[in-house]
Amino acid sequence: MMNDKIVEVATACIGTQEGTERHKTIIDIYNMYIEGKGLYKMTMKDPWCAAFVSAVFIAAGFPEVIPVECSCMRMKTDALKKKILYDKARYVPKPGDVIFYKFNNSKVVNHTGIVSKVSGSSMEVIEGNHKDSVSVRKIKLSYKYIDSYIKVG
Repeated sequence: MMNDKIVEVATACIGTQEGTERHKTIIDIYNMYIEGKGLYKMTMKDPWCAAFVSAVFIAAGFPEVIPVECSCMRMKTDALKKKILYDKARYVPKPGDVIFYKFNNSKVVNHTGIVSKVSGSSMEVIEGNHKDSVSVRKIKLSYKYIDSYIKVG
């Protein structure tokens, strides 16, 4: 049920373009939640994939399940501390899980999204700040840029 709600909220955001009122709503959800918590307050110009993931969990009513964060690396580090982070080689994701990527030969994770569908050896991931929008990435479970997952539920 929780995972279904997370995917439902993320799916409702598909098509949101950077710089629009819907994008501002995502940033506002994140910023209102972190108010007074000492976390970085997002602007409309910041990279927003982790804030999108956080805002989805907040809007779905499950902010305590993942580390709410606007930094992929801090989100991953906090998930490791909470013992909810799984290496891609040792875990098969399910809808509602959070995925981390390392793109552009990065040594640290630099993008994230929410797994929305898993079928055989493929999956679909809903990502904020993918091509300046919330969009769906269709990839193989073996996709070379996958780093790890946060197991949800």
